[in-house]
Amino acid sequence: MRGGREFTITVAATAILVATFATCTRVPRMPAVDGAVVEVRRSDGLLGSGDRGYDATLQLSWFGTACHLIQLGDARVLTDPFVTNRLRLAGMRSDPARVAETLGRVRPPDMVLVNHSHHDHILDAYAAMAQRSWRARKVPLYGGRSCKNLLAGWGDAEVDGRCHAVPDAGGRLPVSRPAPGYTIKVTAYRSKHGPHLKCGFTLADGMITRPRRSAPRGILAFQAGEVFNYLVELSSPSASLNVFCLGAPFDLDKLEDSMPPAGTPIDVAIILAPTADKVRGYPEEHIARLRPRHIVLSHFNTFFREDPDEQLAVAGIDFVKMRELSRDLQSTFAGDAGYPEFEKLHIPAITVMGEAGGARNVIRIR
Repeated sequence: MRGGREFTITVAATAILVATFATCTRVPRMPAVDGAVVEVRRSDGLLGSGDRGYDATLQLSWFGTACHLIQLGDARVLTDPFVTNRLRLAGMRSDPARVAETLGRVRPPDMVLVNHSHHDHILDAYAAMAQRSWRARKVPLYGGRSCKNLLAGWGDAEVDGRCHAVPDAGGRLPVSRPAPGYTIKVTAYRSKHGPHLKCGFTLADGMITRPRRSAPRGILAFQAGEVFNYLVELSSPSASLNVFCLGAPFDLDKLEDSMPPAGTPIDVAIILAPTADKVRGYPEEHIARLRPRHIVLSHFNTFFREDPDEQLAVAGIDFVKMRELSRDLQSTFAGDAGYPEFEKLHIPAITVMGEAGGARNVIRIR
């Protein structure tokens, strides 16, 4: 009888051990799915006006979160000015030194586009727009009415005059004035901010209906407001490329017009890495609709640490789930024989500007 009891205990202990081991460990998965190749290579620098291929190469500089400089030769568009890597519930301010060493070292863009008015898309907009070179260039900014009302809080009439509210329905924005020989066309698509939680909750999801009389200081002062995705069409004497900036994905069944119609040529789609598990069908259905040649992941760095190896987790929790997202995207394009347009998936490092205007960690696309 004793032997039977010992055998029972041993079997039970073994079962518990196996179950515990299976729960606490994950089966390793290949970085690349069948049909895809994960490429790791040295990053590119920023091409200058005298460099070969300057007019024919699309250059993407990513300054963190959703802030990108999209450049084709002398045509430049900046999205969502936020480079102050900081999160505070109160007393949140733009860091002028950080703005100067990043956005202050790029040539003034032809226009600035803001997806929505949360702090991580707009906190550094005024500091950027107020730079001397940007004032001289009269750089315009486009965003929702809430965006314009929020920026009014800095009390700068000259900057306020260059901030424009996109019509509620979206549509083609006024033509920008780039250098001779270049054209920029931008179409805004009305969207909504996806939920931060699976229950459907979205933080600071209100509107700012009146111009502020003071600069916002707390995180809840930065309400999302109106949300727009943008199709940016750039042309130079040597090339024409289309970039779609998906700054806020939403369920396509509920908001079909938040992206360009199927069949619109898209060379590059910049898409958010977060919220992939909170928006139905994202990103597979969105990518299938856009069918871009290149996919660039964005908005996956945290607001707490500067070390690149500590950007994907907060308190050890991987909110972005980059590995799973990367594999899901690979499965979408690699397993679809009807998607021959696809060329590459890009996961960038944050662009670092040099004092002489050079930069590293720039994506080049032709």
